[in-house]
Amino acid sequence: MLKKLLSRKHKLDKKLQSLKTLKRVSNVIFVAAFVSVLIFSVVAAAISAPPVVAAVAGALAVPIGSVGKWCNSLFKKYENAIRSQREVISSMQVGTLITLKDLDNIRLCVDKLEVEIESMLQNAVFAIGNEDAVKLAIDEIKKRIEHFSDIIETLSEQADKCSREIRRARTVVIQKIIKYPG
Repeated sequence: MLKKLLSRKHKLDKKLQSLKTLKRVSNVIFVAAFVSVLIFSVVAAAISAPPVVAAVAGALAVPIGSVGKWCNSLFKKYENAIRSQREVISSMQVGTLITLKDLDNIRLCVDKLEVEIESMLQNAVFAIGNEDAVKLAIDEIKKRIEHFSDIIETLSEQADKCSREIRRARTVVIQKIIKYPG
């Protein structure tokens, strides 16, 4: 899952980079068009062109500027949408990393528990094979039960912590998705 999230994040980064490049290119084009229209209107006025040509040249300057602003607003909306998706993915990555760490801690506790169970079983087998050692084995098992209980308690606490952190991470991701619906 982390690989998929990382791949998606890289794709969004590439989209952001392409968007920035496209935005710069379109701004250069609109500035060039705007300057060309202004030069055209100045030249038309300087050479005493017919009034219609001068009026057309002057009228073209306003829509070109408006279209440029409109395109910039579209680019900004698209950029915000990509950034919000990237933020959601980053939150998902953090939540996934926390969950994996917690699951590793739980696995370690389970491994300790398995070792304790195996030790207790060996003591029981030893006691069955030697009647004189039954009392000694029972005392050893009682000592191990205390340690066994501690490990179970630690495992329970780790599982609770993991569950809380998973719920918290899920809530953060859902809130970010709600915050940026597009």
